Amino acid sequence: MLRRLTTATLAISGLLASFTTTLLNAQDLVREAPTASTWLTDQDQYPALNQDPYYTSFSDEAAEAVEIQMANCDSCETGASGSGSCFGKCGKGSWFFDGWLDQGYTANADHPASNFNGPLGFNDRADDYQMNQLYLSFGKNVADDSCGWDYGFRTDVLYGSDYFFLESNGLERHDNGTRHWNGTGPRQNNSRALYGLALPQAYGEVFVPVGSGLKVKMGHFYSIMGYESAMAPENFFYSHSYTYVYGNPKTNTGFLTTYSPTTCLTLQAGMTNGWDNFDNINGSYGFTFGAQWKNDVSSLSYAMHNGNEDPNGDQNRYSHTIVYTRKMGSRWNYTFEHDFGVQQDAFLDSSFMNANAYYYSITNYLYYQWSNELSFGGRFEWFCDEDNWRIQQAPVQLLFTGRNYYDITLGANWRPSKNVLIRPEVRYDWSDLNPLGTTGVYDDFTKDDMYTFALDVVFSF
Repeated sequence: MLRRLTTATLAISGLLASFTTTLLNAQDLVREAPTASTWLTDQDQYPALNQDPYYTSFSDEAAEAVEIQMANCDSCETGASGSGSCFGKCGKGSWFFDGWLDQGYTANADHPASNFNGPLGFNDRADDYQMNQLYLSFGKNVADDSCGWDYGFRTDVLYGSDYFFLESNGLERHDNGTRHWNGTGPRQNNSRALYGLALPQAYGEVFVPVGSGLKVKMGHFYSIMGYESAMAPENFFYSHSYTYVYGNPKTNTGFLTTYSPTTCLTLQAGMTNGWDNFDNINGSYGFTFGAQWKNDVSSLSYAMHNGNEDPNGDQNRYSHTIVYTRKMGSRWNYTFEHDFGVQQDAFLDSSFMNANAYYYSITNYLYYQWSNELSFGGRFEWFCDEDNWRIQQAPVQLLFTGRNYYDITLGANWRPSKNVLIRPEVRYDWSDLNPLGTTGVYDDFTKDDMYTFALDVVFSF
């Protein structure tokens, strides 16, 4: 059975590789964007900034050590108390305290009067310095073994301009989405502050010694959807894709289980309060599920979320992410991402009748490792906001023409030392969307394309 699954996986990998022509990772160089394997295993267990998130595998020595450790546990009763218990012999989760400072500058060739880069998220200020993230994380990991119970927790605190994109209803915002503890300023029609405080993660976790080991997370945590990450060092690029900013939830609150029946397959499932909701604002619960298959060369993952997201709990929203990664020799790596979402009765057609609203996207990433200190990358994205639902948030057919957004991003990662990461990039965006009374969505709704040049520096500690 395992051989058939492996064969099917390789067949899918070959099919995806045949219609995509480029992309990669800079493997030992930087903490770049998390792969599909990262969100299913270590993204929310992020104990060390110098740990490589790509294609982590055991060395022969490490595998032998694990076999010896597990053999020692076979002779005792799992979870038993006393000096002879496996709980005492097997590994315990480690404590950690770490963080980083991410700051950068984005130059806009059009110099918009508003000093904002249109629909770009995170590095959204034009011709201006941004302290994006002063990020602190503290907690205790749970042990990845099946020998006994283990307990852990994690708390993340972020101060900076990125807070605006990581807020949750019922925490940083009131249940109705209005401002809560952060102040006023130039964002959102001069109603929101440029800088603020966010609490993107605060959860407890338990390891249950069942089978190969079951993890159960309870609290407030990052969503398992999406390829890119809210945590700056885990991304190759300073800027983010439209897909990440508008197509995925950033956080969930609820519980999440993780189980790996084999070394190649990982499954996740849980219940949440919905997209970016700390409180249950409508009496409805969401369901999230993820599955990932990986080997030494490639990985394929699927993650989804389904639930009623409107204030009254009447409109169902389904969304998913599919990510395929593949090594292409010793220096190149490629990643393909597809996202899709639909919300019931969220769109008004030309007759002002309710209809479903859709979005979908394809994003390609290519990375090349030049040396241990330097790597290069490219990203090409097509994001279709079919009913003007996600980006402009005006899902009325008579209010716009067009629906497509594109971006090409070229960048580099230079790590002059272990704790310093420098990321220059150049990006070109264009769109065929014309909201009523405008001539485009860029340069304060006066142009249909935009050039930006950005540079940020991440100091980890």
